Amino acid sequence: PPLVPLSSYVELYRTLGVDEPLQAEWAKDPAKLPRALRMIRDFYPAYPPAVIAEIRRAYYALCTHIDHQLRIVLGTLREEGLLDDTIILLAADHGDMLGDFGLFAKRTYFERSANIPMILVGPAGHPRIQAGRTDSRLVGLQDIMPTLLSLAGIAVPQSCDGLDMTAESVRSELYGDCLESAGASRMLHDGRHKLIWYPAGNAFQLFDMEDDPSETKDLAGDPAHAATLAGLQERLAERCYGADIDQGWVRDGRLTGFDPGPYTKKMDRSFSGQRGLHYPQPPEAGKEQMVGFPQ
Repeated sequence: PPLVPLSSYVELYRTLGVDEPLQAEWAKDPAKLPRALRMIRDFYPAYPPAVIAEIRRAYYALCTHIDHQLRIVLGTLREEGLLDDTIILLAADHGDMLGDFGLFAKRTYFERSANIPMILVGPAGHPRIQAGRTDSRLVGLQDIMPTLLSLAGIAVPQSCDGLDMTAESVRSELYGDCLESAGASRMLHDGRHKLIWYPAGNAFQLFDMEDDPSETKDLAGDPAHAATLAGLQERLAERCYGADIDQGWVRDGRLTGFDPGPYTKKMDRSFSGQRGLHYPQPPEAGKEQMVGFPQ
């Protein structure tokens, strides 16, 4: 979508400056990237450094603008005498690569895209939610519902896949899947290492999230980490289901992927969104409700 923050917030970041996009040896040659990453990279024009800096500045400006709107919500709750009895949870659906490794937008399992905020504020004096505490457990959006139900004293359905983020029990690994096409990727994070699998071409990336939280060192081809790679591959294969099995991407408990054929670059975003990619569509005249994607 177009990044159109208020000018006052953009000017704030002209004064503060912005950080440079992350670079890595594994990302230098686009031809050697996994097919899914190459598709994402080619969807966006080769922006010059000045434009990338402006993109990052605009994104940060939008985030700060949102932060300031949260002050209004918190202030209203306080003025109405509700703040001490209110549960607040702040999350997002995804982040944005913002030029890191030459990538933009979402649909990757790198930290910039997938590691979203998960901030929980409980009622005053709540024993399970301490102010200022950071918990490193693996969580996902599926944990929001059981957490809020538990805090509200409502039974969590047995069919729920998520976990209460305030309980003592924690998951040993976090699984994720994205798309079922040549752009597909699957991920398994065990708290220390993150494995990303790209079925198209059966490519893998392995990162040590303690030693390399910025994901600049791909360990998948390092013999010293072969055992870690094999172990995570086996566990990831066990988590795959549905189309991954039906299409033969997983065979006999092994990740086999598929041959995507020769790569042909398609039109990039500049051809499909000259006026910006607006979501949702503007409302139709005379309609009381907005029509998101009219047929």
